Amino acid sequence: MTEREDHGWFDDDWDDAPDDQWADVPWVLDVDGPDHDLPDPPGAPLRSGSDALAVLLDLVGPERSGPPALWFVLLDAEDRTIPVVLPITDVPLRADPAVARRLAAVLASVLASDAPGGSVVVGLVRAAGGDRGAFEASWVPAVREAADDAGVRLWSVVAIGQSRARVLEW
Repeated sequence: MTEREDHGWFDDDWDDAPDDQWADVPWVLDVDGPDHDLPDPPGAPLRSGSDALAVLLDLVGPERSGPPALWFVLLDAEDRTIPVVLPITDVPLRADPAVARRLAAVLASVLASDAPGGSVVVGLVRAAGGDRGAFEASWVPAVREAADDAGVRLWSVVAIGQSRARVLEW
C-alpha cells in the first residue's frame, strides 16, 4: 500500500492540478474598510418617529419587560438602518454622564467608519417605561449632551415599556 492509499483524502489528486488552477480566487482582502462593491444592506429609510419606534419594538421584543436598558440603532446618511445595534443592559435608573460620554464616543467611532454622515435612534427601555418618567427624564438630556459633544446626530429617541411605547419629543 502506498502513502497515497493510506490517506484516502488524497484520492482526488488535487495536488497534481496545474499551478494556475486558483488564479481567479482573490487572496487579498481589503482590510481598510467595507467592500463598496457589495450592495447596500437591506432596510427602508426611516421617514418618521413611528418608523423608528417600529424598528426598535421589533428589535427589543420581549426585552421590553426586562431591566432598564439603552438600545442604539445606527442609520446611514440616507436614514436606513445599518446592521449595527448596540443594546446596553443593566443601566442605572439615574443617568450617568460618564457612561453616556463613553457610549457616544463608541457610536461616533462606528458611524465614522461604517456610516459616515449617519445618525442614531435611541431606545430607552424598562418594564414600567414607555413614556416620560424619571428614567427617561434623566437619560434623554445625558445622552443628548454626550451625543452633541461627540458629534453624533440623534435621529429619534423612543421610550419602550412592557405595555406602552412612544416617541419622545425633546
